[in-house]
Amino acid sequence: MLSEIYVLYMREIKKWAGRRPVLIISLITPLFWILLFGKSFNIINVLSVEGLGVPADIAIVVVGALRSRIVQLFGTLDYFTYVASGMIVVFTLFHSVFSGASVIFDRRLGYMSRLMASPIRRESIFIAKVLATVFRVTILILFLLALSYIAGFKFKQDLSILDLVGALIVVISISVTLTSIFMLLGFLTDSHEFLFAIGNLVNMPLMFSSSALFPIDQMPDWLKAIAKLNPLTYAADLTRYFLVGRHLDEPYIILIILIAGAILTFTICMKVSVKALERT
Repeated sequence: MLSEIYVLYMREIKKWAGRRPVLIISLITPLFWILLFGKSFNIINVLSVEGLGVPADIAIVVVGALRSRIVQLFGTLDYFTYVASGMIVVFTLFHSVFSGASVIFDRRLGYMSRLMASPIRRESIFIAKVLATVFRVTILILFLLALSYIAGFKFKQDLSILDLVGALIVVISISVTLTSIFMLLGFLTDSHEFLFAIGNLVNMPLMFSSSALFPIDQMPDWLKAIAKLNPLTYAADLTRYFLVGRHLDEPYIILIILIAGAILTFTICMKVSVKALERT
Protein backbone atom coordinates (compact mmCIF):
# COMPACT_ATOMS: atom_id res chain seq x y z
CA MET A 1 0.00 0.00 0.00
CA LEU A 2 2.89 2.37 0.73
CA SER A 3 4.25 1.92 -2.78
CA GLU A 4 0.79 2.65 -4.21
CA ILE A 5 0.51 5.82 -2.16
CA TYR A 6 4.00 6.91 -3.18
CA VAL A 7 3.37 6.46 -6.90
CA LEU A 8 0.03 8.31 -6.78
CA TYR A 9 1.53 10.99 -4.53
CA MET A 10 4.46 11.60 -6.89
CA ARG A 11 2.04 11.90 -9.81
CA GLU A 12 0.20 14.68 -8.02
CA ILE A 13 3.43 16.49 -7.12
CA LYS A 14 4.90 16.21 -10.63
CA LYS A 15 1.64 17.40 -12.12
CA TRP A 16 1.67 20.45 -9.82
CA ALA A 17 5.37 21.25 -10.35
CA GLY A 18 5.06 20.75 -14.10
CA ARG A 19 2.38 23.40 -14.46
CA ARG A 20 4.67 26.39 -14.10
CA PRO A 21 2.03 29.10 -14.57
CA VAL A 22 -0.07 27.52 -11.79
CA LEU A 23 3.00 27.18 -9.60
CA ILE A 24 4.02 30.81 -10.13
CA ILE A 25 0.50 32.08 -9.44
CA SER A 26 0.39 29.94 -6.29
CA LEU A 27 3.53 31.69 -5.07
CA ILE A 28 2.47 35.21 -6.10
CA THR A 29 -1.06 35.12 -4.67
CA PRO A 30 -0.05 35.00 -0.98
CA LEU A 31 2.48 37.74 -1.67
CA PHE A 32 -0.35 40.03 -2.78
CA TRP A 33 -2.39 39.19 0.30
CA ILE A 34 0.47 39.77 2.70
CA LEU A 35 1.94 42.93 1.17
CA LEU A 36 -1.15 44.69 -0.15
CA PHE A 37 -3.46 43.91 2.75
CA GLY A 38 -0.94 43.69 5.58
CA LYS A 39 1.00 46.81 4.66
CA SER A 40 -1.87 49.03 3.49
CA PHE A 41 -4.10 48.24 6.47
CA ASN A 42 -1.48 48.82 9.13
CA ILE A 43 -3.16 50.26 12.21
CA ILE A 44 0.17 51.27 13.73
CA ASN A 45 0.75 53.84 10.97
CA VAL A 46 -2.19 55.83 12.34
CA LEU A 47 -0.43 56.35 15.66
CA SER A 48 1.94 59.19 14.87
CA VAL A 49 2.66 62.41 16.71
CA GLU A 50 2.28 64.52 13.58
CA GLY A 51 -1.17 65.84 12.79
CA LEU A 52 -2.74 65.50 16.24
CA GLY A 53 -2.95 69.26 16.63
CA VAL A 54 -1.87 69.21 20.29
CA PRO A 55 1.41 70.08 22.03
CA ALA A 56 4.19 67.60 21.35
CA ASP A 57 4.55 66.47 24.97
CA ILE A 58 0.82 65.65 25.19
CA ALA A 59 0.87 63.97 21.78
CA ILE A 60 3.74 61.72 22.86
CA VAL A 61 1.80 60.63 25.96
CA VAL A 62 -1.36 59.95 23.92
CA VAL A 63 0.50 57.98 21.28
CA GLY A 64 2.34 56.01 23.96
CA ALA A 65 -0.95 55.08 25.62
CA LEU A 66 -2.46 54.03 22.27
CA ARG A 67 0.56 51.93 21.41
CA SER A 68 0.33 50.18 24.79
CA ARG A 69 -3.28 49.38 24.02
CA ILE A 70 -2.29 48.02 20.62
CA VAL A 71 0.24 45.73 22.30
CA GLN A 72 -2.50 44.42 24.59
CA LEU A 73 -4.81 43.76 21.63
CA PHE A 74 -2.43 42.27 19.09
CA GLY A 75 0.52 41.09 21.15
CA THR A 76 2.89 43.11 18.96
CA LEU A 77 3.43 46.74 17.98
CA ASP A 78 3.52 45.72 14.34
CA TYR A 79 0.08 44.89 12.93
CA PHE A 80 1.75 43.48 9.83
CA THR A 81 3.26 40.72 11.97
CA TYR A 82 -0.16 39.99 13.45
CA VAL A 83 -2.00 39.82 10.14
CA ALA A 84 0.79 37.97 8.30
CA SER A 85 0.80 35.18 10.90
CA GLY A 86 -2.97 34.96 10.57
CA MET A 87 -2.81 34.93 6.77
CA ILE A 88 -0.64 31.82 6.95
CA VAL A 89 -3.69 29.96 8.24
CA VAL A 90 -6.05 31.74 5.83
CA PHE A 91 -3.87 30.81 2.88
CA THR A 92 -3.93 27.21 4.08
CA LEU A 93 -7.71 27.46 4.03
CA PHE A 94 -7.81 28.91 0.52
CA HIS A 95 -5.52 26.25 -0.90
CA SER A 96 -7.19 23.33 0.86
CA VAL A 97 -10.83 24.05 0.01
CA PHE A 98 -10.24 23.70 -3.73
CA SER A 99 -8.18 20.51 -3.46
CA GLY A 100 -11.16 18.30 -4.27
CA ALA A 101 -11.31 19.69 -7.80
CA SER A 102 -8.49 17.34 -8.82
CA VAL A 103 -10.75 14.36 -8.11
CA ILE A 104 -13.47 15.74 -10.39
CA PHE A 105 -11.05 16.46 -13.24
CA ASP A 106 -9.43 13.03 -12.88
CA ARG A 107 -12.87 11.49 -13.18
CA ARG A 108 -13.76 13.55 -16.26
CA LEU A 109 -10.45 12.77 -17.99
CA GLY A 110 -10.88 9.05 -17.40
CA TYR A 111 -7.87 8.71 -15.11
CA MET A 112 -10.03 7.75 -12.12
CA SER A 113 -11.66 4.95 -14.15
CA ARG A 114 -8.23 3.49 -14.91
CA LEU A 115 -7.33 3.65 -11.23
CA MET A 116 -10.55 1.88 -10.29
CA ALA A 117 -9.77 -0.87 -12.81
CA SER A 118 -6.32 -1.45 -11.31
CA PRO A 119 -5.72 -3.75 -8.30
CA ILE A 120 -4.93 -1.02 -5.79
CA ARG A 121 -6.55 -0.22 -2.50
CA ARG A 122 -9.06 2.60 -2.77
CA GLU A 123 -7.67 4.20 0.38
CA SER A 124 -4.41 4.82 -1.47
CA ILE A 125 -6.11 7.23 -3.85
CA PHE A 126 -7.55 9.35 -1.05
CA ILE A 127 -4.38 9.30 1.08
CA ALA A 128 -2.10 10.23 -1.84
CA LYS A 129 -4.26 13.20 -2.83
CA VAL A 130 -4.48 14.52 0.73
CA LEU A 131 -0.72 14.13 1.26
CA ALA A 132 0.03 15.91 -2.01
CA THR A 133 -2.14 18.86 -1.04
CA VAL A 134 -0.54 19.05 2.41
CA PHE A 135 2.91 18.99 0.80
CA ARG A 136 1.99 21.85 -1.54
CA VAL A 137 0.57 23.88 1.33
CA THR A 138 3.69 23.30 3.44
CA ILE A 139 6.05 24.42 0.67
CA LEU A 140 3.98 27.51 -0.07
CA ILE A 141 3.73 28.41 3.61
CA LEU A 142 7.51 28.21 4.02
CA PHE A 143 7.87 30.44 0.98
CA LEU A 144 5.29 32.81 2.44
CA LEU A 145 7.14 32.99 5.75
CA ALA A 146 10.37 33.87 3.94
CA LEU A 147 8.61 36.65 1.98
CA SER A 148 6.93 37.94 5.13
CA TYR A 149 10.27 38.11 6.93
CA ILE A 150 11.76 40.15 4.09
CA ALA A 151 8.71 42.44 4.22
CA GLY A 152 9.10 43.08 7.95
CA PHE A 153 7.62 40.11 9.81
CA LYS A 154 9.07 40.07 13.33
CA PHE A 155 9.67 36.62 14.79
CA LYS A 156 9.96 36.33 18.55
CA GLN A 157 13.48 36.80 19.87
CA ASP A 158 13.88 33.29 21.30
CA LEU A 159 12.52 31.52 18.22
CA SER A 160 13.76 27.93 17.98
CA ILE A 161 13.51 25.03 15.56
CA LEU A 162 10.85 23.52 17.82
CA ASP A 163 8.75 26.66 17.41
CA LEU A 164 8.96 26.40 13.63
CA VAL A 165 8.07 22.71 13.82
CA GLY A 166 5.13 23.53 16.08
CA ALA A 167 3.83 26.14 13.62
CA LEU A 168 4.18 23.67 10.74
CA ILE A 169 2.28 21.03 12.72
CA VAL A 170 -0.54 23.54 13.16
CA VAL A 171 -0.60 24.30 9.43
CA ILE A 172 -0.46 20.61 8.51
CA SER A 173 -3.25 19.75 10.96
CA ILE A 174 -5.64 22.37 9.66
CA SER A 175 -4.69 21.51 6.08
CA VAL A 176 -5.40 17.79 6.65
CA THR A 177 -8.77 18.64 8.20
CA LEU A 178 -9.93 20.98 5.44
CA THR A 179 -8.41 18.97 2.58
CA SER A 180 -10.08 15.77 3.80
CA ILE A 181 -13.48 17.45 3.90
CA PHE A 182 -13.22 18.99 0.44
CA MET A 183 -11.58 15.92 -1.03
CA LEU A 184 -14.61 14.00 0.18
CA LEU A 185 -16.87 16.50 -1.56
CA GLY A 186 -14.85 15.91 -4.72
CA PHE A 187 -15.57 12.18 -4.49
CA LEU A 188 -19.27 12.79 -3.81
CA THR A 189 -19.97 15.18 -6.70
CA ASP A 190 -19.04 15.38 -10.35
CA SER A 191 -19.63 19.13 -10.60
CA HIS A 192 -16.60 21.37 -10.16
CA GLU A 193 -18.96 24.36 -10.22
CA PHE A 194 -20.63 23.03 -7.08
CA LEU A 195 -17.29 22.47 -5.39
CA PHE A 196 -16.04 25.96 -6.27
CA ALA A 197 -19.33 27.46 -5.08
CA ILE A 198 -18.99 25.72 -1.71
CA GLY A 199 -15.37 26.84 -1.47
CA ASN A 200 -16.24 30.46 -2.19
CA LEU A 201 -19.14 30.23 0.25
CA VAL A 202 -17.05 29.14 3.24
CA ASN A 203 -13.80 31.03 2.52
CA MET A 204 -14.78 34.50 3.65
CA PRO A 205 -17.01 33.51 6.61
CA LEU A 206 -14.29 31.27 8.02
CA MET A 207 -11.66 33.97 7.55
CA PHE A 208 -13.60 36.89 9.04
CA SER A 209 -15.13 34.86 11.88
CA SER A 210 -11.68 33.94 13.19
CA SER A 211 -8.78 35.73 14.85
CA ALA A 212 -6.75 35.69 11.63
CA LEU A 213 -7.23 39.41 10.99
CA PHE A 214 -8.44 40.80 14.31
CA PRO A 215 -8.60 39.62 17.96
CA ILE A 216 -11.91 38.00 18.81
CA ASP A 217 -12.03 39.85 22.15
CA GLN A 218 -13.02 42.98 20.22
CA MET A 219 -15.82 41.29 18.27
CA PRO A 220 -19.53 41.54 19.14
CA ASP A 221 -20.76 38.77 21.42
CA TRP A 222 -22.60 36.87 18.67
CA LEU A 223 -19.54 36.90 16.40
CA LYS A 224 -17.25 36.05 19.29
CA ALA A 225 -19.33 32.93 19.96
CA ILE A 226 -18.94 31.87 16.33
CA ALA A 227 -15.20 32.61 16.35
CA LYS A 228 -14.70 30.36 19.37
CA LEU A 229 -16.15 27.48 17.35
CA ASN A 230 -13.99 28.25 14.32
CA PRO A 231 -10.89 26.00 14.13
CA LEU A 232 -9.07 28.76 12.21
CA THR A 233 -9.14 30.87 15.37
CA TYR A 234 -7.17 28.31 17.32
CA ALA A 235 -4.84 27.63 14.39
CA ALA A 236 -4.07 31.35 13.99
CA ASP A 237 -3.56 31.82 17.74
CA LEU A 238 -1.24 28.81 17.91
CA THR A 239 0.75 30.04 14.92
CA ARG A 240 1.26 33.39 16.66
CA TYR A 241 2.19 31.62 19.87
CA PHE A 242 4.96 29.66 18.17
CA LEU A 243 6.24 32.32 15.77
CA VAL A 244 5.52 35.67 17.44
CA GLY A 245 5.36 34.76 21.12
CA ARG A 246 1.81 36.00 21.67
CA HIS A 247 0.39 34.73 24.95
CA LEU A 248 -2.00 31.80 24.75
CA ASP A 249 -3.52 29.74 27.54
CA GLU A 250 -2.80 26.00 27.34
CA PRO A 251 -1.32 26.03 23.82
CA TYR A 252 -0.27 22.39 23.79
CA ILE A 253 -3.72 21.18 24.76
CA ILE A 254 -5.14 23.15 21.83
CA LEU A 255 -2.44 21.68 19.58
CA ILE A 256 -3.37 18.14 20.65
CA ILE A 257 -7.04 18.87 19.95
CA LEU A 258 -6.19 20.17 16.46
CA ILE A 259 -4.10 17.08 15.71
CA ALA A 260 -6.80 14.73 17.05
CA GLY A 261 -9.44 16.58 15.03
CA ALA A 262 -7.33 16.24 11.88
CA ILE A 263 -6.85 12.49 12.41
CA LEU A 264 -10.55 11.94 13.11
CA THR A 265 -11.69 14.01 10.13
CA PHE A 266 -9.17 12.30 7.85
CA THR A 267 -10.30 8.83 8.92
CA ILE A 268 -14.01 9.52 8.53
CA CYS A 269 -13.63 11.28 5.17
CA MET A 270 -11.41 8.49 3.85
CA LYS A 271 -13.94 5.79 4.74
CA VAL A 272 -16.83 7.72 3.17
CA SER A 273 -14.74 8.51 0.08
CA VAL A 274 -13.86 4.84 -0.41
CA LYS A 275 -17.55 3.94 -0.27
CA ALA A 276 -18.27 6.69 -2.82
CA LEU A 277 -15.54 5.31 -5.09
CA GLU A 278 -16.93 1.79 -4.88
CA ARG A 279 -20.35 3.02 -5.98
CA THR A 280 -18.95 4.64 -9.15
